[in-house]
Amino acid sequence: MEKVLNISNKDIRMKSTAGTLMRYRNNFGRDLIKDMVHLQNKLKKVTAGEEQFQIIELDMFEKIAWSMAKTADNTIPDIEHWLDNFETFDIMKVLPEIMQLLVDNLQQENESKKKLAELINK
Repeated sequence: MEKVLNISNKDIRMKSTAGTLMRYRNNFGRDLIKDMVHLQNKLKKVTAGEEQFQIIELDMFEKIAWSMAKTADNTIPDIEHWLDNFETFDIMKVLPEIMQLLVDNLQQENESKKKLAELINK
């Protein structure tokens, strides 16, 4: 799954594939799904005014966004140089978009696996 997001007045391609999960794990030593679940729970609390994002969540968010952008365009630089391209990086605007991209990709993968299982079991 792929979409274009506008970040700091720049159109940035983001893509979610199985390779995105591996790229995130290989580059940052973390599980993208677990981090995304953590961010989703935190976003609910931030939206409700109960908490604020901490540095650790901002770091996760930037790394996930970079991993998705790198999946869409292998020519982008390392994360630090990539982030230098943006004046602002609005987590409240971008995070829901990249969450949806990941969810859509996982749903599509599950549907494909289900169809394959049905074909094998015929």
